[in-house]
Amino acid sequence: MLLPVKPFALGKSRLGSWAGAARRDIARAIFLDTMDAILHTPEVCRLIVVTADPEAHALAAGAGAEGIHEASVGGLNAAARLGAAAAAAAGHGAGVRTDPVAVVAADLPALKPRELASVLAEAGPHPRAVLADHRGHGSTVLTAQDPSFLLPGFEGASRARHAANGAYEIAHSGVPGARLDVDVPGDLALAAALGLGTHTAAVQANLPQ
Repeated sequence: MLLPVKPFALGKSRLGSWAGAARRDIARAIFLDTMDAILHTPEVCRLIVVTADPEAHALAAGAGAEGIHEASVGGLNAAARLGAAAAAAAGHGAGVRTDPVAVVAADLPALKPRELASVLAEAGPHPRAVLADHRGHGSTVLTAQDPSFLLPGFEGASRARHAANGAYEIAHSGVPGARLDVDVPGDLALAAALGLGTHTAAVQANLPQ
């Protein structure tokens, strides 16, 4: 499992005018809750956090995840490719099977382990699969049976882009937390209605209502 994350100081920029100085705290909290949900999903045997942020590296290591350092902030797709290359390299060698890989957006504060397990189960039989976000335009999860063929195309209208590249679209309707990526204040309110993780809930309690 790959979890790319921007440096917290750069993350959640569209929350800035509303959250002010707390924007960095929100970005950190959402990352922590997303990571926590992934680590509590039994089907996930390995989590790699890809980031240029030393604090995110330290938090990942403290939680039991692995870390890959980005030399520079190259965007979500570059980070996903870096992580996929590391996953593919780990699977090379005689008699070593390459495990499937999945990229999960790092801004899913209402993600539940059972939801991620359901997404991975539906994605499993397909060479590549994608889960659309709650707006229906972006993507929150992208999977591949072989990490060499992940072909990440996040940002913007990524749902259509991934589908055009042959990814099966996961149709599961019972995974709202897995679809709800937070970009604007209204998204955080929707996530709160689903049930925020503990870190985001603590920060959200001190934000404008």
